[in-house]
Amino acid sequence: MPVTSKKTFIAIEAVLYVAKDASGLPVRSKSICEYQGVKLRYLEQIMQALVKFGVLKGVRGPKGGYVLAKERRKISLSEIYEAIFELENSECGIESQSELYEKVIRPVQSDAHDAVATYFSEMTIQDLCEDSVAKGIKTCESSPDFNI
Repeated sequence: MPVTSKKTFIAIEAVLYVAKDASGLPVRSKSICEYQGVKLRYLEQIMQALVKFGVLKGVRGPKGGYVLAKERRKISLSEIYEAIFELENSECGIESQSELYEKVIRPVQSDAHDAVATYFSEMTIQDLCEDSVAKGIKTCESSPDFNI
């Protein structure tokens, strides 16, 4: 498994998409799927992992969807990364039991994971919102940075 996967970046984009919604209403999975061009079944696994890790809150019902669990400035990319890392590790189920893996490969994997988590810990969803505005992408401009 790569240190960062496509799922990680799909998850970051999905959280950013939820963050950019200025209405304060839950964002439906279908809307995120249409925007990202990913399948609902694939996205739902990601969204549930983000709910489990406290990045998002799931809202049930006909007008349900997802909202940020906390302020954009308090959601680091490392939280999203950790949620997806755990999801991928639980999905895989296959891991080498060899001495080579345990003594050589696992430490490399661990160091790479730590380096990415450290890099991502320095960035928040708010940073990405500001970057998108600076690049002329109409996102996050009028979104409140709080949840009620």
